[in-house]
Amino acid sequence: MDAASFNEEFIWKGKAVVVIFPTSFLFFTALNRLVSHYTPEKCAGYPDRWTTYVISWLHAVLNGSLALILVLTGREWFESSPWAFYLHCISAGYFAYDSVAMGISMEQIGSFDIYAHHVLCIFFVTASQFPPCDRVTFYVLWDYLCEITNVFLHGRKLLAMLGRKESTLYKRLNMLFFVTFFIFRFFPQLLVFVMMNVDVWYTGQVPMICYVSVIPQQTIVLLIGANIAYQILKRSRRDPKKVTSD
Repeated sequence: MDAASFNEEFIWKGKAVVVIFPTSFLFFTALNRLVSHYTPEKCAGYPDRWTTYVISWLHAVLNGSLALILVLTGREWFESSPWAFYLHCISAGYFAYDSVAMGISMEQIGSFDIYAHHVLCIFFVTASQFPPCDRVTFYVLWDYLCEITNVFLHGRKLLAMLGRKESTLYKRLNMLFFVTFFIFRFFPQLLVFVMMNVDVWYTGQVPMICYVSVIPQQTIVLLIGANIAYQILKRSRRDPKKVTSD
């Protein structure tokens, strides 16, 4: 990448962060206010938890759908698109909103895994997509396919809060979560690992400094996702009738 291209990409990505990130934060904050007025009676004891999961579900539907569309409609399967960076900025704004919402809530909603994930995505994943690491934007797009899995993850949480753990729909969402976990989370993130190494050691599209900074991030994201699936499986076996813990 020559100096002109370097500066041009740095500038447009900087502008995208400055505009899209706060806009997304404000959008999800406003959505929080709206959803909080419609808390079901069964969730009256934990309204913030209900609102948090509804917003998380809506974010998963939005970003998961957009990620899949971008992957399927790209000119090439493994291209780096400006739209992928815009998608990340939307998610970064959501993660910032979610961190604040969990932090100010009187209910214990967040966990170390969730906060670590959000901080990683807001700061480190964003920074790692700027030149000379522009190729990383391609990896991030494939990582966001995991939001498709989160549609079923958060959907099952909402049903559990409504006391419908014994329903057929809940059981189907449980099954779809584990199926999509491998299709849209585990395998895409594994593919990203492979492509990172190919781009560093064979094609030379990724500088070593980018590889060194991104590999730990990708490892943490993969471990967090695996831990979420493990915790859900463990809780389901331990206490299948408990409603709000998972």
